[in-house]
Amino acid sequence: MRYLEVGCRVLLAAVFIVAVANKVASRAAWRDFVRSLRELRQLPEAAVRPAAVATVTAEALAAALFLVPLRVAGVLGFALAIGLLAAFTVVIGLALARGNRAPCRCFGASSTPLGIPHLVRNLTLICVAALGVLGLSTGTALDPAYAMIAGITGLVLGMLTTAAEDIVALVKPVR
Repeated sequence: MRYLEVGCRVLLAAVFIVAVANKVASRAAWRDFVRSLRELRQLPEAAVRPAAVATVTAEALAAALFLVPLRVAGVLGFALAIGLLAAFTVVIGLALARGNRAPCRCFGASSTPLGIPHLVRNLTLICVAALGVLGLSTGTALDPAYAMIAGITGLVLGMLTTAAEDIVALVKPVR
């Protein structure tokens, strides 16, 4: 079970690191996306910038917690990830219910509009975080070779998660 924890930590760390890096690299696009959520009437204009910064900060904190090899850091990281992903899922669901099809900026500049795949991705990542919590339950020692395999698997799955929109676009028929 500890290898499951390692894989989940690395997968989620990769997802949050890519998200933070791309949001910081395309700050204006990220801020515009947060501004588009004002249609939910839950975010005044004055809160757009603080909300954008708080989101990036929380994602960076989650990634950092996953990289600290202490049990308490794992517990906090998985809890923060579940909270963030649940909040993102609710916000995306509300945006979709109100017809907001703004391009998703989860991993930086993108032309893919918000949709059901974003909800599915977030719900899947919540499940990954929950599985990671289950892996925390045992205190057994790790074999470095197996831990490396679990970590590499998590990294590959994390990178595939962040590139999923692009991968789908490659195999999607052209209209």
